[in-house]
Amino acid sequence: MVTIYYFPMQGRAEVIKLLCAYAGEKFEAVVHSYEEQKSNLDAFPFGQAPRLVDGDVDLVQSNACVRHLARKFRLYGASEAEMAKLVPQVAAGEGGGRGPDSPEQVDMIMDGVEDLRNKYTALIYAAEAKAAFWAKHCDKAAPLTQPNDGAHARYLARLLTKAGGEWFVGGGVTAADLAVYDVIHLLMRPALFPEEFRAAYPKLADHHDRVEALKGVKEYLAGPDRQAKINYNGLG
Repeated sequence: MVTIYYFPMQGRAEVIKLLCAYAGEKFEAVVHSYEEQKSNLDAFPFGQAPRLVDGDVDLVQSNACVRHLARKFRLYGASEAEMAKLVPQVAAGEGGGRGPDSPEQVDMIMDGVEDLRNKYTALIYAAEAKAAFWAKHCDKAAPLTQPNDGAHARYLARLLTKAGGEWFVGGGVTAADLAVYDVIHLLMRPALFPEEFRAAYPKLADHHDRVEALKGVKEYLAGPDRQAKINYNGLG
C-alpha cells in the first residue's frame, strides 16, 4: 500500500490516486497541515505536496510521483506481457500495446498537459477571465501561430487523433491518458466550459468518458476516497 500526503481536495494528488485506482493498488490518504509542509523539509523537501511514500521510495513533486507509479504499474511504456503481471486490467485485455518509444511519448504528453494545467491554475487562482482563457488555450478558430505558451487543447486533440483516437500512446491506457483526463475534467466541470468543450473537442470528451468507465477508475470516482473539493480556494 502506498501513502499519499495531501490536503482534503483533488488538486495535484488526483492523477496519483487515479493511477493507483486503475492499477488496483490500495492507498492511504493522509491529510497533513500546511505548517508541517513548510517546516518539515525532510518530509517535504520543496515545502510542497503531494508526497508519496511507497516502501523505500519517498517522493514529492506530483509529476515525479506519477512517473514512479507509472513505471511501477507498467503504465509508462512496457510490453503487454510485463504489464499483465502487475495490472489486472491489462491481463483482461483492457490495456497494452506499447511500442519502444512509449516512455518518451508518455513524457511528452504529460509535459503538454502540465503546460495546460499551469494555465488553468492561473485561471482559478489569479482570476484570469474565462473568455480570455478560452480564446488563448481552447478556441479552435484561433490560429495556433498566436502566442499560447504551448498550451492549447488542439494540441492534445491532434495527438489523440494521430494515436488512433482511443488512447494517447500505443493501444492501451498509460499514465498519459490519466493525466489528460484530469486536466480535461477540470476544464469540463460546470464552473468552466462543460458544453463548450464537449462541442469543440468531441474526441477529447469521448476520451474523458472512456477513462471514467475504466475498471478501478469508475469505482474510485464513485467511492469515498474521491475528494469532492477540487481547489484549495473553493473555486472548483
